[in-house]
Amino acid sequence: MRKHQFVANKILQYIEQGEYQEQLPSMRMLMDTFGVSQVTITHALQHLVDMNQIYVKPNVGYFIITKKSNPTSFKGIYDFSTASTSWTDFPWDNYSQCLETAIQNQKTELFTYGSTTGNEELRSLFQKLLAEDQIFAKKEQIMITSGSQQALHILALMMTTRKESILIEQPTYHQIINLIERMHLGYVTYHRDLDKINLKELEEAIQKNRPSYIYFMPRLHNPLGTTMSEQEKKVILEFAAKYDFYMIEDDYLGDFEGSNSYKTLYEMDTNQRVIYLKSFSKIMFPGQRLGITVLPENMIEIFQNFKEIIDIHTNSLSQIIMQTFVESGLYAHHKDKIVFRHQQKASTLSDVLKKYFSDYQFNDNHQMHTVIKLPNQINMNKLHQELEKRHVLIDDYKRNYLTGYKKNHKFLKLNTTNIPEDKIDEGVQFIQEAIEISKSL
Repeated sequence: MRKHQFVANKILQYIEQGEYQEQLPSMRMLMDTFGVSQVTITHALQHLVDMNQIYVKPNVGYFIITKKSNPTSFKGIYDFSTASTSWTDFPWDNYSQCLETAIQNQKTELFTYGSTTGNEELRSLFQKLLAEDQIFAKKEQIMITSGSQQALHILALMMTTRKESILIEQPTYHQIINLIERMHLGYVTYHRDLDKINLKELEEAIQKNRPSYIYFMPRLHNPLGTTMSEQEKKVILEFAAKYDFYMIEDDYLGDFEGSNSYKTLYEMDTNQRVIYLKSFSKIMFPGQRLGITVLPENMIEIFQNFKEIIDIHTNSLSQIIMQTFVESGLYAHHKDKIVFRHQQKASTLSDVLKKYFSDYQFNDNHQMHTVIKLPNQINMNKLHQELEKRHVLIDDYKRNYLTGYKKNHKFLKLNTTNIPEDKIDEGVQFIQEAIEISKSL
């Protein structure tokens, strides 16, 4: 990101936090605040003018353009069911402006078939975004897909044609389960605890079944919310070399990880054993349908061949809007804002759970997917009926297990993205009431 874009983003933060109201400080004060030159401040202010955030009155100064607020009234639904960004948090005015700019600048691109691998300029931008997270890859290793789900579909097709199998954890992401069951993909399972990985049992499953791929969510696991330790990742990479398999690292919540010291499997891998997936659905919105796949070099050609027969190329309009959104600095600013708001809510949820669920085991990651472990005597059908009576929405954990799987844990998964912060306490209290009523006599 250029220096003037960084400064522009900081000015936006101060505007949203109410530190700057109506009129911005003078040029001299802004130079002192950010420790930059007049040229940088001038470029930053022009950038904000172009983004329709401020306007200039000649010989007077720069003024903030006030946006009409659209506060959403609480509808009586306590929604703990989704991790997707709320539409009310998305900067639609800015995104619409990027749409207009993208169409004006690159409208001819919409009337031609694009590259199967993705828009060249956007791939270069994504390469830089990945590098900021220590994901260093050659440009040809990066494929833009219609979300990470398309990448999983392509990998499944590759496995099917080669008659290869995949090992998945139980529980795991419900869409990988749907993929396996609907495509009749060869699979094996590893049963994991709610809070840790038993590496000995994992190795035994690998040694016995010899899968060609293993699907992992090392960071902020769905549904468990757990994050692998560096030692666990190191051992798993050793397994990959020893037993000759590839790892699919689904890092769809990587932007929400608070620790800068976290290392992905991809970063730690020295043998090109990791296929890295990144999604934008939680920072942007699911309907955008954009994802990144970083491939080992020996998989590039076959992956590209399958992608070409599926959709020829990923939606051009989504790509050129995203390109404009990233180039303008809006993506970085929006991401920081979404992550900050989410961490505030997650922290509130953590405090509330300590108040109402002190006798229960729950993960406390202050991030995503907070899981409450339930006692065996809970009647789950009764529990969901009681939650429905109280207008509480929670995903059914059975979606995270294969059909007929017998060793299910009983748990509730809570997310705070779509519930107002001031309703979290009340919602959790309703959950506690529903659980107590649902205990079998």
